[in-house]
Amino acid sequence: MKNSIRISGGNLKGKKIPFDFKDTLRPTSNKLKEIIFNWLQFEIQDLICLDLFAGTGSLGIEALSRNCSRVVFVELNKKNYSVLSQNIIDLDLKNKSKIYFKDAFEWVKKNDLSMFDLIFIDPPFNEEIELKVLKSLTHKNELKSSCKFYLEYSKFKEIEIPDNFLIIKEKLVGDVKAVLLEKK
Repeated sequence: MKNSIRISGGNLKGKKIPFDFKDTLRPTSNKLKEIIFNWLQFEIQDLICLDLFAGTGSLGIEALSRNCSRVVFVELNKKNYSVLSQNIIDLDLKNKSKIYFKDAFEWVKKNDLSMFDLIFIDPPFNEEIELKVLKSLTHKNELKSSCKFYLEYSKFKEIEIPDNFLIIKEKLVGDVKAVLLEKK
């Protein structure tokens, strides 16, 4: 493994998350992570987070570094799942994490999401799945009214955010659009 991304804040700040580079794996940049966690800085502590399409686990690991209480990671790619599992062990985060080797859509459909305060949605780009994920989440009646959703997608795609979501914050960084949402 030749690539890594740094944890940008919290008690693991500066530690590296190694990963294998490939077109389908695009970790959130440190600049964008800094923006996201500045948005969430006063509420991240003690939250329970869900990292869908976890990939490197960068978003969930960053949340754990900044004292969220627990993260559930969902990743379908076997290699990414394996590397993420090892990184969780290496960073001593096993007691605050659960990793599922599952399809994110199936996992969302079959599980109760009522415990989550924040859901990271960062699917592979160039796949028409962002809207599909948001729509599947709109049908989850058990979600907390306070639950927030972080969505990351290519700025080259225009995504129609479903009406039952409210955009709290949004930012363009390079070719990535970052949006923080909550259900209306």
